[in-house]
Amino acid sequence: MDKKTLYFWLLFVAAIIISGVIISIFVKALKVVLMVILTLALAPVIFFILKRLLMPGGQR
Repeated sequence: MDKKTLYFWLLFVAAIIISGVIISIFVKALKVVLMVILTLALAPVIFFILKRLLMPGGQR
């Protein structure tokens, strides 16, 4: 096998492995960001529901 061909395949395999790792890290970071955004969006809704349920007389 030619040295250039071997070098090409080694670089190709390394690029695929590094790309997989980067995509995996990106997906994990995206999940965390999505969880934070959904939590911040739902917190006021849940707060008002709990306030209405737990405080008798409709105090505001």
